[in-house]
Amino acid sequence: MRPERLCFILIVILLLNAAAGAGEKAILTLDGAVERALAKNSQVKASEFALKRAKWEKKHSWTLLMPTLGMSSRMMRIDDRTFAERDFRRYLPDVIRDQIPQTVFQESYYTSLDVTMPLFNGTLLNGLFIANANVESAHRMAKSTRENILFLVISSYLNALRSRELLDLQRDYLELAQLNYAKAERLFNAGRYSNVDVLRWRLEHQQQRSVVVNAESAVRSQMANLQRLVNLTDGHGFEIEDRIPAELLEESVRFSGLSDAEIMTLIQLDDRELIRANAALAAAKSNEEISRLFYRDSYFSYLPNVSVSYSYGWRENNTLALDDYSPQTVMLNVTVPLFSGFQKFTSMKSAYFDYKRSQQEFNDQLQNTRYILTETANKIINNVTQKALSKTNLEYNEHNYRIILQQHDQGLVSNIDLLDAQLDLREAHINDIATQYEFISAIVELYYLLSKLETLL
Repeated sequence: MRPERLCFILIVILLLNAAAGAGEKAILTLDGAVERALAKNSQVKASEFALKRAKWEKKHSWTLLMPTLGMSSRMMRIDDRTFAERDFRRYLPDVIRDQIPQTVFQESYYTSLDVTMPLFNGTLLNGLFIANANVESAHRMAKSTRENILFLVISSYLNALRSRELLDLQRDYLELAQLNYAKAERLFNAGRYSNVDVLRWRLEHQQQRSVVVNAESAVRSQMANLQRLVNLTDGHGFEIEDRIPAELLEESVRFSGLSDAEIMTLIQLDDRELIRANAALAAAKSNEEISRLFYRDSYFSYLPNVSVSYSYGWRENNTLALDDYSPQTVMLNVTVPLFSGFQKFTSMKSAYFDYKRSQQEFNDQLQNTRYILTETANKIINNVTQKALSKTNLEYNEHNYRIILQQHDQGLVSNIDLLDAQLDLREAHINDIATQYEFISAIVELYYLLSKLETLL
């Protein structure tokens, strides 16, 4: 074979492989979705930047207590009349005038180096505590955001799995409805079915088509939501696994074996334990602490401020050159606020009520979290029995459908009876799938409220 022809064949093969590879969709596991979301999600990144900002604000608070060094320089020119009034040397004889140094210049320059350092400033000292509290709050907010995104990703992944499983079920029933409708038309043409029977199967076929279209829309919506959470914006398609992750199934089996009292014990925490366990509550508690520190800051505005300053300058003369003697000045500055038109008092009252507001909001969030925990635990308890019921109901409807189908083939039951049995079986399938996913979702929600989601992965 000629080299040119061989090279052409290889190029064609590579292009075909690339085209085939471009049509393939990557499989996104739950672990992969979580890992990507924690690394790429915009909310997680924003919380990380907020934490870094808080750390730099803390460093900035420390710098406010350090001395500052500055260089100042000024140029001044006075008018002729004022210069004549101030320069008394011009009225002296020449012999005396030359022996007295000139101290007044029409154009003069002054330069100095100034160092200032605060010795006591209550607002700056309290700012350190506020900065530390901001770092702690940002850290807890980052953890809360991480937990929230983790919960949303797992929930979205489970919702996508449920929607796709329901879609597969609805497609099976659509295929069955299409076969029944085709069979009904054949029997109608053979004179064995009435027009009403055909219309009934046709209606069932159209309804099932509508159900499938809605199920396909639900799958697209859930996949789009999952794509948003993992920040997959490059346009490449992906698929998720066709099964519930083994870790979640194992945890559902474990919870199925727990008694009602054991499940309720999981949420019996005192306030301190609950705040430590729930990331959102811990973040809210930090915000309450910051509000308290701002209220305390209003009291520091009544305290005196003490600072020391040192200045090394060059005497003012008529040249920019630093060629004259250098006076040095040390000053101790004390500022005592006496009256500010009730500004400090009104500011203190505003800060106080803001602090009380944050207390009440945190208390409400604490009680609401307890309520949600109770509701979630009750949901798990109810779903334990509901799962067993849905399984039994599914077995019963499967058995009943097989019997009705056999009797229908023998002409012992009507089309309506067969259709009712088919609808009951479909509803039993849907209910069984929904119950299983609701049970696992309730467990995920409980772990989210207790900030233990990472133990599921």
